[in-house]
Amino acid sequence: MRPLADHCNPRDSIFDKARRDTVLDLTDLVQDRIDPQPFFRENHITEGMRILLREGFRRLEGKTTQGVFKLTQQMGGGKTHNLLALGLLAKHPEYRRSVMETFYTPAEIGPVRVVAFSGRESDAPLGLWGSIAEQLGKKEHFADYYAPLAAPGQTAWVNLLKGDPLVIMLDELPPYFEYAKSKTIGNSDLSVVTATALSNLLVAIGKDELSNVCLVISDLTASYASGSQQIVQALNELDKETGRTAMSLEPVRMNTDEFYQILRKRLFDKLPESEQIAEVAQAYAKSIRDARQMDVTNVSPEQFAARINESYPFHPAIRDLYARFKENPGFQQTRGLIRLMRIVASRLWETDAAKQTYLISAHDLDLNDRETLSEINQINNSLENAVSHDIASAGQSVAEILDTNLGGTDAQDVMKLLLVASLSNVPGGTKGLTLPEIVANLCAPGRDISKLKNEILNRLVTTAWYLHSGRDGRLFLKNVQNLVARLRTTVESYLHDQSLRELRDRLSEQFTPEHGWCYQKVQALPAVDEINIPQDKTVLVIATPHPNGLNPDLQTLYTNIDFKNRVGFLTGQRSADALLNAAKELKAIRHIIDELKAEGTPDNDPQLVQARDLLDRIQNQFGSALRETFSTLYYPSSQRLMSADFPMEFNANKYDGEDQIIRTLKGKMKYTEDVTGDTFVKKVEQRLFTQKVMPWSEIKRRAATNPAWQWHRPDALDKLKDDCVHKDIWRENGGYVEKGPFPKPATQVKLQELSRNDDTGQVKLRATPVNGDTIYVEVGAPATPASHKLSGRDYETDELEVSFLAVDSTGEHETGEPVTWKNRITLQSRVYDAGGEKMIELRAAPPVPIRYTTDGSDPKVSGGTYDDVFVVPEGTRIVLMVAEDKGVVSEVLQVPVNWDKPLEEKPIDKTQPATWHPTSGFSFSTTRTAYGFIERLRRRDAKAAVTRMAVLNNQWVDLNLADDVLLDPDQIQATIEQLRSLLTEGEVSIEAAALWFPTGQQLLDYVRDIAVELPRDEVEP
Repeated sequence: MRPLADHCNPRDSIFDKARRDTVLDLTDLVQDRIDPQPFFRENHITEGMRILLREGFRRLEGKTTQGVFKLTQQMGGGKTHNLLALGLLAKHPEYRRSVMETFYTPAEIGPVRVVAFSGRESDAPLGLWGSIAEQLGKKEHFADYYAPLAAPGQTAWVNLLKGDPLVIMLDELPPYFEYAKSKTIGNSDLSVVTATALSNLLVAIGKDELSNVCLVISDLTASYASGSQQIVQALNELDKETGRTAMSLEPVRMNTDEFYQILRKRLFDKLPESEQIAEVAQAYAKSIRDARQMDVTNVSPEQFAARINESYPFHPAIRDLYARFKENPGFQQTRGLIRLMRIVASRLWETDAAKQTYLISAHDLDLNDRETLSEINQINNSLENAVSHDIASAGQSVAEILDTNLGGTDAQDVMKLLLVASLSNVPGGTKGLTLPEIVANLCAPGRDISKLKNEILNRLVTTAWYLHSGRDGRLFLKNVQNLVARLRTTVESYLHDQSLRELRDRLSEQFTPEHGWCYQKVQALPAVDEINIPQDKTVLVIATPHPNGLNPDLQTLYTNIDFKNRVGFLTGQRSADALLNAAKELKAIRHIIDELKAEGTPDNDPQLVQARDLLDRIQNQFGSALRETFSTLYYPSSQRLMSADFPMEFNANKYDGEDQIIRTLKGKMKYTEDVTGDTFVKKVEQRLFTQKVMPWSEIKRRAATNPAWQWHRPDALDKLKDDCVHKDIWRENGGYVEKGPFPKPATQVKLQELSRNDDTGQVKLRATPVNGDTIYVEVGAPATPASHKLSGRDYETDELEVSFLAVDSTGEHETGEPVTWKNRITLQSRVYDAGGEKMIELRAAPPVPIRYTTDGSDPKVSGGTYDDVFVVPEGTRIVLMVAEDKGVVSEVLQVPVNWDKPLEEKPIDKTQPATWHPTSGFSFSTTRTAYGFIERLRRRDAKAAVTRMAVLNNQWVDLNLADDVLLDPDQIQATIEQLRSLLTEGEVSIEAAALWFPTGQQLLDYVRDIAVELPRDEVEP
C-alpha cells in the first residue's frame, strides 16, 4: 500500500499563497479579469450548479418561462462561485460544451450579455439600476431616474433589457442596503427606493419581451441578520417577492459527497484508481477491526471502508467535524473549508509528511505553521492559549513534550483532532469527542491503538491545561484552564518544606504498621539526629536516597547505637525529586477535591468526577515514583547491615508497606513467624538465654542488641516465657527466669469441699493426690504412711482439723508435706417469749464451746460459757456470741433482741378453733423433722393443709395436693408410708400451707413446743 505522495498529485495552485487568498467576485467577471480555463479546471459541477447552468441556458434560449433563480446558502457557501460559472459560460461559448456535456447540450446562441452588481460596490452613484444600464451601454435610458434617484418601473426595465439574451447577476445586496439607508431621498432613503426598483425588475422579468433574460440573485437574508429593523424589513419584503417568481437553488450540499468532490477537484489534478483506493480503505478497516477487538470503538469496519471509498484522499471524519464549526459567525463555509484544506495539503507535501500517511485527516494540521494557525484562529480565536500550551509551541507544548518522551505523534494527533472537534462557537454547538470516537478517527495502518488508549490519553488528561470532560464523557478544548492547570498552580504554590512534610505524611501512611509484627514505629525522612532507637520497638527508618546506597551518616549512627537489632533502613540511590513532586500533586488534588466539596459541587459533576479520576492517576504516579525511589532495604545481621532488593507491589492502587517489608525479610531469613514450639525454645536458650538463671530483662535486652537475632512479633518472647513457665520448662521468680531440667516435684494433696451441712458441721471433701497415687488421713496429728489409708477420693467428717498426706507408691516422686484441712464453725440462735420472758437458744456446728455477752462487750475476751437456754436480761438489746475449739474460731454472731411491745391486738380465743397460716408456710426436709412434725400434730389434735409430700434420693417420689385439703396426723403418716413403699431409700419431705387446731389453747401449746414467736396476723380468727 502506497502513501498519499505516491498516489495523488496536488495542483500547483495549492502551494501558491497568493492564489489561496484570492477571492473572486462579480466585478472580476464584468471586467474580464477571470481566466475561464483554470477556473473550470479546478471547478466541480455540483448538483445546484448543474441545475443553474441547465435552467439558465434554457432561459437564455427561450425554452422556459422560469427566468429568476435564487441561490440560498450561508456566506462562503458557493453562491458567488455559481454566479461566476454561469457568467463565464455566458460570455465564453467555447467552454460551454466541455463543461456542460454530461448534463446539457446548449444551443449555438453565441456570446451572451452579462451584467452584474455586487453589493460591495456601495459607491455606485447612479444606483443599482444605473450600474446595470451603464454596463449595457444604455446609461441614458434611465436618465430620468438619476437626479434625484428614483426607482424605474416595469416598462422602463423591459425597455432597457429587451433584445439579445442577457444574464443579470445580483450578489451581496445586504451591505448595499445598509449603505443605502444612509442616503436620504425625499421623505425616504435609497434602501427603500432600491427595494422598489428590484421588485419592479422581478415583475418585468416575467414579461414576454424578456423571455431570454435570466436573473440570478443570491439569498437576500440568509447571510444578513444584523442591521437596522428597517433594512431587515426591506430585505424580507424583497425576499417574499422573489419567492413568488424564483427557483431556489442550493449551490453546494455540504452534507453529501459534493463536499469531497469539490475538495478533490480544487486540490488535486490526479488521483489513484478505485482499486488502489480500495486497498487503502481495507487497511484502515483492519485497523478499525483491531480496535473493535480491544473494545475501544464500535465503528463497523465495512462501513468505514465504504466511507473512505467516497471521501479519498480525505478522511471520512473531516465532513462531520467540519459541520461542527461551519455555522460559526464570519466563517465562509465552502470557501473557508477549501482555503483550510489547501493549507493542510500544501504542508503535508512541503514537509514530506505525505510520504508517511495514507489519508488527509482532521488532525493533519501543522499548528507551528503561522498560516495554518492563523486560519484556525479565524474560525475560532478563543482557543489560541489552548493551542500554544497544550498542542503546538515549537516543541514545548504538553503534547509535543509527551511525543518526544514516548516517540511518535500520537499525543499531538489526539489534541489536534480534539481542537477541530471543539472549534464550534455557536450556542448549543456540539464540541468534543468520546473515547470511541477519538479511536475511530485516529485508527490508521501502523498506529498502536492500545498505546493511544492506555498511555497517551491518560497522560494528556493529567497534563493538558485546557482539556475538559463533559457529562457525556466527551473530551473537548475550552478557553478556560482545567483541573490540571489548577493542580499545577496549586503545586507551584507549595514551599519545599510543605512538600517535604506532605511526602513524610504519605510515606508514613504507606508504611504505618497496622499489625506491628515486624516493626512497630516508622520515621520518614528524618534528620540523623532525630532518629531514636528504643529497646522495646523496632524502627523502620525511611531514609533520603543516597548515591552510594546507605547514607554514611546512617552507617555511623548504626555503628554507635546499642540496640542494633531494633532498626532497619529503607532507601535507594535515585533522586527523590520525582517522588517529592508526586507528593505535592497528591496533596494538591486532595485539596482541590476538598474545595469542590466545600463549594457544594454535586458528586456527579464532571469536574468532581474528573478530579477523582485525576486523584487515581496521581496516586498511580506516586506509587510508581515510590517504587523507583525506595528500592533497597537494609537490615541488621551478625556481620553488618545487609541489603535486600525491595520490590514495591501495588494491588488495585493500594499498597501495604508493612506486608511487603515482612515478605522481603522473610525471604532473607531475618523475620520469622515460627515463634512457638521446641525449635523456638531451643533457639532462645542457645542465643539469648545462655545461663541457668538470668534476669528476664537481660534476655530481652540481648534480643534488641544482638543483630544476628531474627525479628519476630514483639510479644513473642513474653508469650514464650509464659508458655514455658506454664509447662514447667522454665521457672520464674522475682524477675529472674530459670531454665530446666528441674527435679521432679514432691507429692501433694489438693482438697475440694463438695458439701457442708451447716446444722451439723458435717463436711464432704474430695482429696486428689498430685504426683502420687495414695492418700493417708489422720485426725488430731499430722498424717503419715501409718495413718488411715483413704480407699476412695471422698471423705466425710465433722472434725475441726484433719491431716492428709499423698504418697507415690512407685517412688518416682518424693513424699511431700502433709496438708492440714480445717473445718469452719457456724452459729445459729433463736429468741422467743416464754411466760412473759425473753428466752434465747444458741447452737454451734460442729458442737463446740460457745461464749456470749449481753452487754455488748467482746465475747472472746469477757464472754460467759453457754450451757443451755437462758433468760435474756431485761433491757438487753444485743447478744454477741462466738465459738472456738482447736484453734478454729467462728465469726462473732450478733443476735438482736426486740423489747418493743406489740400493738394492742385481739387476743387469741383459747376456746374456739384456730388456723395458723404463716406467709412462708411450713417445710420439713429430713425424715427426722418430718416425723417430729407428725407427732406434734397428733399431740395437739391438729390437722395440716399439706401441699406436698415426697421421698427424695437419686430417684424420687413426689405427691402434690391442693392447699385447702386438711389431713390429720394418721392420714399424713399413712400417705408417707405408702410413698416409702415405692422408694425404700431417701429422705422424707413435707410442706404445708396452714395448720388447724380445735382450740386456740392447743395452738398456743404447739407454739410453745417449737419455741417460736407467733405473729397475731397469721392466725384466724
